[in-house]
Amino acid sequence: MVAESIPADIFRRCVGEFATGVTVVTAEHDDGPAGMTLNSFTSVSLNPLLVVVSLGHGSRTLESVRGAGRFAVSVLERSQRDAAIAFATRGAPFAASYVHRDGDGFLVIRGAVAALKCELAEAIRAGDHDLAVGRVMAIDHAGGDPLIFHRGVFGGLVTDAAVPPGHPIGLDEGAGW
Repeated sequence: MVAESIPADIFRRCVGEFATGVTVVTAEHDDGPAGMTLNSFTSVSLNPLLVVVSLGHGSRTLESVRGAGRFAVSVLERSQRDAAIAFATRGAPFAASYVHRDGDGFLVIRGAVAALKCELAEAIRAGDHDLAVGRVMAIDHAGGDPLIFHRGVFGGLVTDAAVPPGHPIGLDEGAGW
């Protein structure tokens, strides 16, 4: 198929083949707190520490991130499906029962396996979304089994094999095949 003729639902199913973790991005500005579930999150750089999230134009969360100049990314734990759904419902009120304010004033999901607290370094327009590049200022890392999203369903990891000790996969910057 040529790009112009690819229907959005077909594209969505295609990229849904890529299993991802599930995050909730939160920010707070003049209009109050905002947050949304997303799987379009990735680390970008180790020096400086940078991450990126993709936020839809017109979303309350994008406006809050822009206004506040900061945001938190909570990586959800496998049992946090309900929190993921609560923050994925368009137009729903902010799901405050899942959130706590940390000592730095960031809104993070209670019980998340990790939280990255970021200062907005740059917002880059990309189609119908903005890529919010965050400079990581602090982290919380409780660890645990992450919530996974694949083909439109939530699940968890089942380990098929471990990376052999000493193997550079994902651990050594610049290592490759």
